[in-house]
Amino acid sequence: MKMTDPASFADLALSHFELYVRAVAPMETFYTERLGFIVSDRGVGPDAMVFLSRNPGEHHQLVLNPRPSRRPQDSPLDHISFRVADLTGLRRFHAALSGPGDLAVDAVSHGTTWSLYFRDPEGNRLEVFADTPWHVDQPCKFAIDLSLDDDALGAYTEQRIRELPGFRPVEQWRKGHGAVLGEG
Repeated sequence: MKMTDPASFADLALSHFELYVRAVAPMETFYTERLGFIVSDRGVGPDAMVFLSRNPGEHHQLVLNPRPSRRPQDSPLDHISFRVADLTGLRRFHAALSGPGDLAVDAVSHGTTWSLYFRDPEGNRLEVFADTPWHVDQPCKFAIDLSLDDDALGAYTEQRIRELPGFRPVEQWRKGHGAVLGEG
């Protein structure tokens, strides 16, 4: 891989991480009672993913995933996630990642984000994402086409999530999330 001028890339900010866990309940108790996280969302069923946060601006900073690790060395880490400011930044990373080589890049939306997933040379999964203007209950995931312009991608995403549980403008969700955290 050729070294590129770092200034040519969009800024990255660490956002969240996801852990594979053997038992969700004790992990949820630990992170909520010992570290002050709140449950911001959860999947359906006894073995559902649990999303936790301590930041009113972040839907989740930690995800507890009760599925067995997909990595052969049984790493508890699913992925490391980085936020970019907008779709322009996301497209810049998409172009850099989609260049020559055998790197597989998945472009998806979680309703709340537009995301790229890929693996580093040792197989660690990474995510680079930009926020959408909406909130929708998680988990949610569908493929997107980053060749669409911003308006078309926004319209497509909104159409896919408008009828899903929890759909609302992200600012409305942040106000409620902040109130639960005692910051609203």
